[in-house]
Amino acid sequence: MIKLQQIVYNKWFLPLFFCLAISISVFQHYRVFSLDVIGYHAWRQTQTQTVIENFANEDFNILNPRINDFYYKDRLFRMEFPLAQWIIAALYKLLGNHLIITRLFFYLATLFSVWGIYKVIQALTRNKLVACLTSWFFLFSPIIYYYSVNPLPDNLALCLGIWSVYYWIKHLKEDKMKFFVISILFLAFSLAVKLPFIVFGIMYVSKVYERGREKKIDVKYILLPALICSLPLLWYVFIISTWRENGIIGGIFSSDFPLLKLLDIFQFNLISTLPELLVNYATVPLFIIGLYFVFRSFNFRDTVHRSLFYVLCACSFYFLYEMNMIDKVHDYYLFVFLPFIFIIISKAILIILSKPANGLKYLILLSFMVSPITAYLRCNTRWNAYSPGFTKEYLFYKKDLQAIIPKDAKVIVHGDASRCIVLYHLNRKGWSDSEEGLTKDKVDNAIKNGATYLVSDTGTDISKFIDMNSVYLIFQKNALKLYKIK
Repeated sequence: MIKLQQIVYNKWFLPLFFCLAISISVFQHYRVFSLDVIGYHAWRQTQTQTVIENFANEDFNILNPRINDFYYKDRLFRMEFPLAQWIIAALYKLLGNHLIITRLFFYLATLFSVWGIYKVIQALTRNKLVACLTSWFFLFSPIIYYYSVNPLPDNLALCLGIWSVYYWIKHLKEDKMKFFVISILFLAFSLAVKLPFIVFGIMYVSKVYERGREKKIDVKYILLPALICSLPLLWYVFIISTWRENGIIGGIFSSDFPLLKLLDIFQFNLISTLPELLVNYATVPLFIIGLYFVFRSFNFRDTVHRSLFYVLCACSFYFLYEMNMIDKVHDYYLFVFLPFIFIIISKAILIILSKPANGLKYLILLSFMVSPITAYLRCNTRWNAYSPGFTKEYLFYKKDLQAIIPKDAKVIVHGDASRCIVLYHLNRKGWSDSEEGLTKDKVDNAIKNGATYLVSDTGTDISKFIDMNSVYLIFQKNALKLYKIK
């Protein structure tokens, strides 16, 4: 063990360790960097990528994120503050429109998250080896493995949130005001990029009231975060009213999900999503051991413990409130849990390594070696061109369709409820709706406003909403049909 410690604290160990981790990760993702937007949650990914491209090519005003569907007034689609999309669009303006730039940007954000986890664990444990191992397990968490290279602003929000936690812990350890302010700034940017990360703000409450020889209330730990975070919060105050048919605000109270359905979602996320995607099967034993030791060593009087406990409670409340929206599919909604899951894992590693002649050290070694493999096996199949998350012909015949449809033509899309996927791959503006949602009135209105093409992949009869004498078929591949409107 002494020799191991000597190796770990050698100046070359840290760069070599992270070079190894990143090299493995880059090798695993090498083919993905050149892929088009496909896979799990293609809906959300194409939405993000469309906003990026419209910033770069149409309107660079950060307040005007646009998608390609005229369903939204002026095609403005204001959800999260589009900081990530806007930064990538700036890179597009410098380097050209290349999807690989988007993938590399979010991958770099993930690597900064990994470094942030390292710093958080080192600040908590003062143990370089524990911090290295925990950051390794974080990088090879299956959910990180998948989303690290995908167009998803949650990557950047997570990165900023982790650094917010780090500087807060640093403030608690060193009692320096500058670290508190830096922590709030990271939090403000994090919640701007994705609102759920506001739950991290409750960690500051742990310093509002402290019991000691002199009981005191320090309101700066409420007022300063509220002041600095007010600007991004104003964005949400003004735009929430524009969110259409969105159950996020009302949470479980806005849905008619029966109790048994909610319980099913809860148990699915607990026994499937947590071990499979958030933790990694190879690391689950360490997580369970960590839970035991965290419970045993928890000290409510310790401000660091109290801070982390408050945030974990807030994350749990957020999950319960948004359970109907998270369901069994929106795993990236659970990013807020990741720092605390790996803090728990770090506790197990710390305890195991602190005990000499402990056979559980081999468990750490086994998890270390296996976790990249299990992450790969769990998520690599999500990038499958033959099952891309939408009708594959849009992917295979993308260039053919774009060559047929003039660049300024407006298109009606039948069979895409996302309002993003097909229009993104066509790289055209238009009106998109689900198979059941498209009606004659909607089609007539679209034609009146300039629609000259109609595309459908449903295989159903389109005569119910358009006169077949007014269109003629110009392209067909399997169920995908492209019509020219006369």
